[in-house]
Amino acid sequence: MEKIQEKFSLFLQVIILTLIILDGFLLLISIFLPLKHATFSDIIIFDFVTSIILAIGYLFRLKHRVINWNALIVSIPFYFIGVYGLGLEPASLVFKPLNLLKVFGLFFAVKELAASVNKFVKKSRLTYGLSLFISSLLLFTIIFFLVEFPVNPAVNTYEDSLWYVLQTLTTVGYGDIIPVTVLGRLTGVIVMLSAIVATSLITASATSTLIEKFREEQDKILEERRYQLEKFEEKIDEFQKRLERIEEYDRELIEMLKRK
Repeated sequence: MEKIQEKFSLFLQVIILTLIILDGFLLLISIFLPLKHATFSDIIIFDFVTSIILAIGYLFRLKHRVINWNALIVSIPFYFIGVYGLGLEPASLVFKPLNLLKVFGLFFAVKELAASVNKFVKKSRLTYGLSLFISSLLLFTIIFFLVEFPVNPAVNTYEDSLWYVLQTLTTVGYGDIIPVTVLGRLTGVIVMLSAIVATSLITASATSTLIEKFREEQDKILEERRYQLEKFEEKIDEFQKRLERIEEYDRELIEMLKRK
């Protein structure tokens, strides 16, 4: 029961950690990069949901009389309050310092939560592979946008850059967006190499996990058979002792009969 609770707690922590990282990244690009209005609306809703989840965690800590100002800051949905509560425009300059402050707060929250998760999560090639994939996606979308916009007519918003890097990382390559600058092409090459390395790490990890799982099952079977063999040997010893006692009783009975 304790193991199930521990795994469930770890699962929740990983989900919250993922939400915090995504929220921080989305807020960061909303501060510095041009986005479509629909994307801005999605970021506002995502930040609101993440803030509510973090606020629940903050209130839970408050019950235990633990005041954490950083947790309070990251629990405030500045975009949602300003846009839907005060009627401000999403691109208003008021949001930039507030959301930048929140991004720093989310960074410290990630460090705190990651340290907690790392106590239970074993480092593996899968972790490195997924980390490389996500880091490449987040980093190179920004780099590609900065070096291609506004030179490349196919790259007008951050979403265009995200689409190019995503299809390159997943080795799909539709060809609808092609880098035109030297730095853009160099970025594309690095993204391709990152995709190869990440795929290799994930594949190797999956294979290693399957082999390890098979070995664990074999070890369980061997352990069970060893246990059964020990039980069988114990029963044989017990049976042998009973036979010895019966033989002893027989000898005593024969002796008694002889005396009579």
